Amino acid sequence: MTRLAILCKVVLPVLMLFFVATPISIATTYYVDGNHTSASDSNPGTLELPWLTIQHAAETVVAGDTVYIRGGIYNEHVHISNEGNATDGHIVFSSYPDEVAIIEGTGVTESQNGIIVDKSYIKLFGLEILNWNENGIWIERAGYIEISHCEVYNVGNGIGMIEGVHDFVLNRVEMHHFDLYGFDASPYGTDCYNGTFNDCIAHTGRDHDQNVDGFAIGHGTQHDFTFNRCETYDVYDGFDIGENEGRRHINIVLNRCSSHDCWNDGYKLTGHGKLVNCLGYNNYNANVAVYWDVNAGTADLYNCTFFDSEVFNVWVENSSDSLLMYNCILAGGDNICLGFEQRDVSRYKGDYNLFHNDDLDRAFVVGYEDEFSLDQLESGVWTTYSGQDAHSLISQSDVDIFTDPSNFNLHLRETSNAIDNGTSVGAPSDDFDGNPRPIGNGYDMGAYEYQGPVGVFGVGSEGRIPNTSVLFQNYPNPFNSSTTFRYILNEAAFVRLNIYDILGHEIDTIIHNHQDAGEHSLNWASTGLPSGVYFYRIETGGFVHTKKLILQK
Repeated sequence: MTRLAILCKVVLPVLMLFFVATPISIATTYYVDGNHTSASDSNPGTLELPWLTIQHAAETVVAGDTVYIRGGIYNEHVHISNEGNATDGHIVFSSYPDEVAIIEGTGVTESQNGIIVDKSYIKLFGLEILNWNENGIWIERAGYIEISHCEVYNVGNGIGMIEGVHDFVLNRVEMHHFDLYGFDASPYGTDCYNGTFNDCIAHTGRDHDQNVDGFAIGHGTQHDFTFNRCETYDVYDGFDIGENEGRRHINIVLNRCSSHDCWNDGYKLTGHGKLVNCLGYNNYNANVAVYWDVNAGTADLYNCTFFDSEVFNVWVENSSDSLLMYNCILAGGDNICLGFEQRDVSRYKGDYNLFHNDDLDRAFVVGYEDEFSLDQLESGVWTTYSGQDAHSLISQSDVDIFTDPSNFNLHLRETSNAIDNGTSVGAPSDDFDGNPRPIGNGYDMGAYEYQGPVGVFGVGSEGRIPNTSVLFQNYPNPFNSSTTFRYILNEAAFVRLNIYDILGHEIDTIIHNHQDAGEHSLNWASTGLPSGVYFYRIETGGFVHTKKLILQK
């Protein structure tokens, strides 16, 4: 027998066994189109012969597959049957490009949850989910979930998670007009963990008699959640960070978030929460409330701005609760700026803060017995009493601090004493708008780093000059029909500046040419666009940055 024959006799059976035992997954793209005249779940699911229902797709597709759902209303409940995996990839359910698939619950009797996900490695993209009496999206016992550019509204609850959901990401998801919560991760069963929220919004509770939460991380042993640039308003509690049953360091971080116009608390911290570059304003009871439950709560606040609450600006319920506060601005409170429910401030650590209060005589209150006026803060009486805030400052008027406090424009006024008087301790590298810190001779207090008046950044000028390109927040924002974009190029570059809708579709190109280094600005008219949230993105090759703009007609 020849050497080749021997090789074939030995090797070929092994190769045949390998191919039989190890199936090769081939990712496939399918289509659902309820408006197509030939749509049927007996079709092959092609663009020309699409499936009729999303549920059929959910029962058919496997790891690595993508389902494109053509625009229109799908009056059906969807329960995803199969799951993806780390090797073959996620199963993706997406609206067809430039179209919106609407999953609508009116009259559906099978379930009052719009979508149920109890399988791992699932992605949902660009869907609109409404009119469900329970949850728009319900997720349990699953991991590696991604939900992007979706809108969930007119529901009992927005997005709920239980039974150990982990390693999930929500990108640009809007939840509104709900009864109990926009988002909630409950500890029922096992703890949920490793969740990231990017540019998400939860707003408008429908029932003012309910304890409605914007974003809730409930009680239990849950841990490791990050909120980036998220916003909540017109609910009972904006961010409700629950207790962790004795685990003090549970890694819940809120970065560049905003909570405002809440019926109770903007940030309710029963567990351990870290707030960086956050805004809280016009919340009724407190902008920040550190609550006692079974175990002590903890709040770490860095470069935050809290303004205009009716009862407390920041409130600490129990002497075992800890408050750490640096580079923060507390201003415009109607009653008490900083309140400690018990007569003990031993667990408060803070400095380089700026304080103002509408009631000048009741700036700080400890146990409702020891009270300190703004003048006493300035003269050092509070520092002697507490051992804290040796470098903190006071302001007699909020208009001396902010650009336009009456309209909640909390950017720093050019003459504000918050400018350059902060500390590098815990200071982030950027501010609420994403602009670099520090600019000038030192770090600024509050969520915004003062950028200087228009025109101060010309090439070769003196003053607060950044060493990288900068994209500023558009002004005004929100805007009615037109707004101004301003940016600085640290070197000559080819510039692209585009506008996108909330689903990531490009809707306008503002700039597409070569520009010199220095400061640039231009006005943009939103002709023909409906009210809503949009994004603008600048690309120069070495610099890419995106910001949010809001059109209100």
